[in-house]
Parts: sequence; C-alpha cells; structure tokens
Amino acid sequence: MKITEIIVENVMKIKAIHLRPKSEVITVQGDNAQGKSSLLDAIMMGFRGKKEFPAQPIRRGSKKGSIKISIDGDDTIPAFTITQNITDKSSTLTIEPDKVLAGETPRSFLDKLIGKISFDPLQFINEEGKKQRKVLMELIGIDVDKLDQEEKSVYDERTIKGRDLKAAQLKCEGLKRYPDVVETEEITIGDLSTTLQKAMAFNQSIANRTTANATLKDNLINGKKQIEELKEKLIQMEAIFDTGKKQYMVEKEAIAELEPIDVEAINQSISTIESTNIKIRANNTYAMESKALRSIQGEYDAIDKHLEIIRTNRLNLIQSANIPVHGLTFDEDGLLYNDIPLAQCSDGEKLMVSMGISMALNPTMRVVRIKDGSLLGPKNMKILEQMCKDKDFQLFLEKVNDRDGYEKGGKIGIFIEEGEAEGAEVVDDVPHLEPPLAKKPNTIRPSKTAEKDEDW
Repeated sequence: MKITEIIVENVMKIKAIHLRPKSEVITVQGDNAQGKSSLLDAIMMGFRGKKEFPAQPIRRGSKKGSIKISIDGDDTIPAFTITQNITDKSSTLTIEPDKVLAGETPRSFLDKLIGKISFDPLQFINEEGKKQRKVLMELIGIDVDKLDQEEKSVYDERTIKGRDLKAAQLKCEGLKRYPDVVETEEITIGDLSTTLQKAMAFNQSIANRTTANATLKDNLINGKKQIEELKEKLIQMEAIFDTGKKQYMVEKEAIAELEPIDVEAINQSISTIESTNIKIRANNTYAMESKALRSIQGEYDAIDKHLEIIRTNRLNLIQSANIPVHGLTFDEDGLLYNDIPLAQCSDGEKLMVSMGISMALNPTMRVVRIKDGSLLGPKNMKILEQMCKDKDFQLFLEKVNDRDGYEKGGKIGIFIEEGEAEGAEVVDDVPHLEPPLAKKPNTIRPSKTAEKDEDW
C-alpha cells in the first residue's frame, strides 16, 4: 500500500498543502524552517496518531488542524482515507469507508498495517553499531542476547580455568622425575636394616645347612668303610646309607635352587637411601601434579566445548533467521555486510542495507521517509530510486535547498516555502477547514468510525 493523496492544513509550520505523489521518490525541498520536516512529520502523525504529536501540533495562530492521507489499498483491503482532526485539546481519527475496518477501531486497524514507518534509513546509518544490531534483531525476531550473556559467562569461566591450566602446566614443567625409580613409598634405614638382617639370617641358614650336609657326606663315607669292616651291621648300615643318601640329594637340589641375597647391594642401598628417596618424592609429586593437570585439562576442554556449542547455536540461529538484506549478518559489536563491519562499508552499501531494513520494517504500508537527505549525491539518489522502483516503495525525502537551487536543479519534487508547496505533484486547491470552533460551536462530532484521543 502507498499514499495516493495528502492534504495537510494548519499543522506545525504548514499552512495548507495538497499533494498527489506521482513517483517512487518524492523529494521535499525548501529552506530551513519552511515546513519540510512538518510535512514528513504530518505523515507520521496521520499514520500513528497522538504518539507522534509534538507539544504544539497545530500551527501557531490556528484553532485546529487536519491531516488527510489517502491509501491505494491492496488485494485484501480496498482504498481508504485516514483523517486526523486536531484541536488544541484533543484529536479525532477517522477512516473512510468504514467497511474497511471490519469491526476494528481505526487505531487498531492502522496499528496492524503500519510497521516502523518512522524508521529513517539515513539516521540508522549513523547509529552506533550495537544499536543497529538491536534494530535488526527486533526486525528478524530473534534474541541472541541470552546466548551472548551465556557465551560471555562461559568465556570468562574458560579464561579463569585457562589460568589454572597454565599454572599447572608450568608447575609440572618445573618438576624433576626419575623413570628408573619404580617405588612410590620412601625407603627408611630401619626398613633396609630389617631386610639386611633377614638376608644375613637366611644366608647363614644356607651356610649351616651346607656345612651340615657336608658333615653328613663325611659320615656316609666313614660309614661305608665301616660296612666293609662290620658285615654283621651291613643291612642296618645300608639302610642308613640309603636314607642318608636320599636326604643328601634332596637337600642338595633344594640348596641348588636357592640364590644368596646380594648383601652388598643392600649395603649400597643404605648408603644411597636419601638420594633414592629424593627421586621417589619427585616422582610422587610429578604424578600428583600430572593428575591435577589432567583434571584441569578435562574441565577446560569441557568448558571450551560448551563455548563452541553456544557459538554454533548462535550461528545456526543467525543462518535460520529471515534477514532482509542478502549478505547482512551481525556479531556482538554490530552489523556486518559481506563479513565487513557496516561502518567500514561504502556509503552506497550502507544506504542499500539501511533501505533494505526500512523496507522490511514496513511490508504492508510501503512508505519510507528520510530526513536530512541533503548530503545524498546523485549516485546514492539513483540507488534509492532503483530500490524503491524494484521493491514498489514510496520514499519521502527531505532536502535543504533555496528557491534558486530548486529551480536550477530542474524543480525536482516539491518546494515548500512559508508552509505552502509548489511543484508537479502539488494540487493547487486545498479544501479548507471549517470556521474556528469559537464561531461555530458543537459542529464537529465524531462519527461511529472515529476515535478521539485523550486530552493532552
């Protein structure tokens, strides 16, 4: 939907203006304080009502003012006209024909049709990055602030854990370890002394048994001699001999399997006990700190994974969002266009992005306004004109210019001076308001389709 006709009388600096827009871009020119901004503001007042009214909406010296805006309609809503009648105490909103309301009030009907028509693309370009980002988030209907807060919290947690991880790494790097020492408990002299005593006792038992066994052998030899001499004791002695021989062989085999303990090694261990204990303590410290390091590393990796999940979720959210401008995205600092911060883009790119957002904010009432467009050069004006033509939008653009500049520039758009307008889109006749209320009391009564704003 677009505007087909505007009639404004006695509103702010406007005396009387009657327009029938013919092009996509309606350039409103004039010197300062002549009524340019008043016309653009009057359009907002007509659409949005009291919320757009300044402190003194009526032209100074007048009793009442009016704003009448005709809309062309679309496939679902036929053409209709918005009328705002304003007095010094209240305003009345009327929409005709009333059948377009379909049971709604004029205000609720307009609120559903009108998007962010007060959005100014040029003003948006000059906003700080985070404010631009907020506008875009509201437009595409996603909220990443919660994810941003969670990311910051996890990021801070990871930073703290990273410091712990670095400290643990440095601590482990500064410690000695001795792979050749397998003991984990420190050795005491008492332990080694006990071991030595046991070893010596064990070795003595072997020596005793060896000596005893040697004596047995000698006895057997003597016994054999005695057998020859003592035939009568042969049977008895042979039995003794056989038994003794068997005992000898068993013991010999048992002794052969025994390995004497290296007493010298134990004595050496006693002499080096402290150096060994130092290595054991070092190994135990290293094992403990390595375990702590692995624990902290695991916690750090878990936090890092959580952070990555948050970032992936945010990326998926952004990629699934219906962002109105191709190549437009954002980060925590603001908007990006083709992965470049919007503030670093060319003026033309900024303008295309801003206009794209503005058009997305106003999908039904396809009207956009730009105040302070005097600095827009021919190149950017062509961009605006082409975008409005391609997207079927209507742009009201304000430019500061004096009469001489307006005429030398080819009289493009309309020229406003002292609250009145001229130009190809201006209609000369302006239907004037009724006489002041003081002369004709009680003549204005809201119709059944009219709404009266509360007094201010």
